[in-house]
Order: sequence, then structure tokens, then C-alpha cells
Amino acid sequence: MKKVFYLILLSSSIISCLKNEPKTLAESEPIAKIDQDVFYHYSIWEAFVNKIYDGTLKASELKERGTIGLGSYNALEGELVMLDGILYEALGDGSVIVVNDTTKIAYANAAFYKEDVAFKFEDTYNYEDLRKELNLQTGSKNFFYAFKIHGTFQKLKLGGVPKQEKPYTEGLDVLIPNRPVFDKENITGTMVGFYCPEFIGKINVTGYHLHFVSDDKKSAGHVMEFTNASDLTGGYKKISKYQFDLPETNEYEAVNLEKSFQYNKK
Repeated sequence: MKKVFYLILLSSSIISCLKNEPKTLAESEPIAKIDQDVFYHYSIWEAFVNKIYDGTLKASELKERGTIGLGSYNALEGELVMLDGILYEALGDGSVIVVNDTTKIAYANAAFYKEDVAFKFEDTYNYEDLRKELNLQTGSKNFFYAFKIHGTFQKLKLGGVPKQEKPYTEGLDVLIPNRPVFDKENITGTMVGFYCPEFIGKINVTGYHLHFVSDDKKSAGHVMEFTNASDLTGGYKKISKYQFDLPETNEYEAVNLEKSFQYNKK
């Protein structure tokens, strides 16, 4: 009887151990994959307008959400431009740096860029002409679009943002009209950015919103105007899914989203 009882105990122990063994990779629960056809947005435009200039999103986390993007860093310390998965910071003095993965972001748009439609424009364009051409190319104004456009610009006006100090006292309605402006001539580089429909107005910038980084990585910023842009090549990706994450900060929780402000859009 003792031997039988021992064998039963031994068998039970083996079965128990097998049940409690760590699962192999194949047996583990599948890791959720990020949908690469989503327009990703951190914070919302109305929060940004109402002086929520600090977020908790890290540069490394934004890289997991796309390969192109734009936005701004905490305390408005520079314009954010993401090109081919690399995050650049256009500082208030016009210089450009590559940010480290721990850098915090106040506001951002991003998407994985794989163009649905490619184009090459033979004519020269100013910004207004290009917007009209893109309207013809995309057709509908009821979807989101991500753009990546390379070219040479005879004259290009880039906007920066001045770094702010706490307590933040001025909103974007004051800062944007008085932002640092950098005029560039005969410069070659890439514009990345997005088109958002009018219905997204309180959440994001509507119309076209593009940021630029030069081929030599010495100039970057928000695209304000340009003239005589030539050799424009690139394309767009149509996006029908939209996701945003709100900043989980005490400042955002308490903010009164009373101010509204939009870029001059076309």
C-alpha cells in the first residue's frame, strides 16, 4: 500500500509541475500588434492651445506609433519632426538636434508611412498651389492623409516655437503669431505631415499641417510658406482610423478648455 500511495503522489507531482511550467513562446498569449493603418495623436489641440505644454509620452514610445510625425516637446522646447523613424528637434534658435529616447513630448501626430499614391510634380509651386494640387490628388476632404514630399525650395519660411517657463502664462493664440521665423533660400529637404478634415477641429489642426527637415539636417520647423518649390516628389497615404491618447497629468485633468485657436488653414 505504501508503494502504491507513493506512486500516486509522484504522478500527481509530475502532472502539477507540468501544468505550472512556463509557457513556450508559441503557447503564450499573443502580443497585441500596433495597427499600422491608424493616425496616432497624443494629447489634443484644444489642450495644447490652453497651455498644456507638458506630456508623459517619450520619444521612444512615439517611434512605436509611426515613421513620420510632427508636434512639439515639453515646455514647447522645439518643433518635433519625425522622418523615417528619427525624431528631430528644431530649437528656438533655428538649430536642429536628434532627440534621445527619453525626451518627453507635449503634443504629436504620427503615422506609419507607406504611400498609397506616389507623385512627381514637374511644375514649380508655392504653398497655396501645392495645397490645391493635393486637394485634386486626394479627392475627398472627408479622410485623413499622411504626406511625405521631397523637393528644393527657392524660398522657404519655417516657424519655430519659443521655450516656455513655468508657470505657463501665454497660450498658442499669443505664441504662434509671435513665433520665431526662419527664412531659407535654395534649400532641399523633406516635408512630412497631415491633412485633417474640418470635423476634427477641437481635437487636431484642420487642413494641411506640414513640418520640414533639410537634407543636411541643419534646418527644420513648421512650414509656413514657400515659393518656387521644384522637383517635388513624394506621395500620400489615406487613413480612415484615428486614435488619440490624452496626457495623464494633473494639469490636463484640471484644465478648462476654454480657448479655441486654429492655424490659418486652406
